[in-house]
Amino acid sequence: MELKKLRVAIQGYPGSFHDMAAKTFWPDANLELVPADSFDMLAQLLNENIVDIAVMAIENSIAGTILQNYRILRENGFWVSGELYLRIKHQLLANKGTNITDIKQVASHPMAINQCRKFLSLYPHWKLIESEDTALSALNISVSGKKSKACIASSIAAELYSLDIIAPDIETNKTNYTRFFIVNKCQQSISPQADKASVYIRIPDQKGQLLKVLQVIHDHDLNMSKLQSFPVIGSLREYFFHLDIEFDHIAQYQGLKDDLIGLTFEYEETGIYKRAEITTILDNQPKINIS
Repeated sequence: MELKKLRVAIQGYPGSFHDMAAKTFWPDANLELVPADSFDMLAQLLNENIVDIAVMAIENSIAGTILQNYRILRENGFWVSGELYLRIKHQLLANKGTNITDIKQVASHPMAINQCRKFLSLYPHWKLIESEDTALSALNISVSGKKSKACIASSIAAELYSLDIIAPDIETNKTNYTRFFIVNKCQQSISPQADKASVYIRIPDQKGQLLKVLQVIHDHDLNMSKLQSFPVIGSLREYFFHLDIEFDHIAQYQGLKDDLIGLTFEYEETGIYKRAEITTILDNQPKINIS
């Protein structure tokens, strides 16, 4: 019996790193990937029930936090049900039979270009073209058929669009990774294996108030793996804080939550889920079956 299709929204096109992340998170599922040109469009797909779930990049080890996506999560009331770390390996792709000496211009998303600056500096005569998506760049190169054009994209983009890898793994930082959230429209039941919570808090504009929050976390002997501030629109000197809290048992988190609610104006959960271990992807990138 064929597995029921899981409709997954991704930002970008087939062959993008969002595509790779979805196939890594659900290696055995029957996926129907629905591309979105932007993260706001991805949210629209989820809100309109065009998809069942979404994969959303939330931070990169080089580029940092993608702040707009925290806004999207909060404003839409979405629920994070999982996370994934994906090692980002960039390939220089070109049409078959191309030699590196044939190349005159290279296209890719600006973030990918920036992550490959050391390699690109070896070829200062190349014209760099910024595009909206790495995989779309690969598609355009394939359609053009020109040997003078190349792009920076993933290895699965090379397979999908029948391109050669002219230079492999050209990213400057060899531990470059992106963290992705698995996003649902509404709150989901909490897995017994859950050991991480993502929450927003809003605290009074008072001296030492954030320190009190951090002290309570310390007193509960739990790890805060992320702290990100956001200004409260229309409220001078007031901030939301996004926290990622790691725990061994859900009861530990519930005890912390009870104490933090007493210190905050607002306490809002964005998700409670099983945390991903980043160490598993630094030396071992899984092979993705694109069929």
